[in-house]
Amino acid sequence: MPEMQQRSRHLSASTAQSSSATQRDPHQTSSIPPWVHVNDGNEDPDQLLLPAEARPNTRHYKPPPSHYKPGRKWDHLRSAEPPLLSAPINDHQLRWTPFMQSGPNPQSREGRVVDAAWMEENMPYMNPDWHPEDEGEPGPGLLTARGMMYRGKWLISPERQEKTVRFFWRLLLKNPFVPLVFRITVLAFSAAALGIGASMFVNIERANRDADPNNQCATRASTYMAIIVGTVALPYLGYVTWDEYMSKPLGLRSVAAKILLLLCDLYFVVFSSSNLSLAMDALWDHRWACYDEHFAIIGGEGRAVSATCPNNPSVCYKQRALSAVLCVGLIAWCVTFSISVLRVVEKLRPD
Repeated sequence: MPEMQQRSRHLSASTAQSSSATQRDPHQTSSIPPWVHVNDGNEDPDQLLLPAEARPNTRHYKPPPSHYKPGRKWDHLRSAEPPLLSAPINDHQLRWTPFMQSGPNPQSREGRVVDAAWMEENMPYMNPDWHPEDEGEPGPGLLTARGMMYRGKWLISPERQEKTVRFFWRLLLKNPFVPLVFRITVLAFSAAALGIGASMFVNIERANRDADPNNQCATRASTYMAIIVGTVALPYLGYVTWDEYMSKPLGLRSVAAKILLLLCDLYFVVFSSSNLSLAMDALWDHRWACYDEHFAIIGGEGRAVSATCPNNPSVCYKQRALSAVLCVGLIAWCVTFSISVLRVVEKLRPD
């Protein structure tokens, strides 16, 4: 009996505590927040100690070597037969169709054949033929061209002029064959300048072997420059043409490599311009092959200087040809360099 009474007291106390906990106002503030850890001294002091230090597994002997190699796990299932299809692709697709349809999201064919009238009525935007899009085509009222008018009539309307200018720029910056045309032009004139310079060098050496002392001829710097620049330019033009079409695009390659090629074009422009100035100087020099003067008067004091190559028609003709070829080649170099820079800027444009 005393045990039954004690048990009933415990049950009544727990019931009272639970009822008081349930009847407690949830909006009543508490003095200590629930996330604060209260150290009232009833906790185990061992819980406040630092965790034990982790130690690696150590053995008193060397572990046996492992023969595991990546990718060799399924060698016993591989065969020496090549992975070729034993049947057409359509047959393989038909083989997997029931498996695909048995899934949770079956896909059934819902296509049907319609006539041209239905397409015209429901999808009229699919009937027009394809035409290239004019990038950045301005809307009405945004034209910047003025056109050309004569006696109140348009010879070239502003719309036509704007469209022509945009077509020209798109052709210059987007067409892949424009750099090829100018590279081939530069290559042809560089080869021509190299050939003319080498032929002129041979003719001058032949004239210097003449027994007549008055028929001696000195080689000018333009001849050496034409040979040296042409010899370096030909392999460079071949490489830069290959790089233009076969290398990685600008976003996947080093920017420094592309800038270096542009700087090489600029270097060749500088050397070609200096070579042209030397060739023109030799062409108009009274002491050289194009003038029949054994002495040239230089300066205001009338100082006479002996000629270095008096009246050699063959050398003079080739010097004129070399000057003309170098002039056209320099123009081609400048245009090629300008187009290369514009195309790189167009590719790097943020919009």
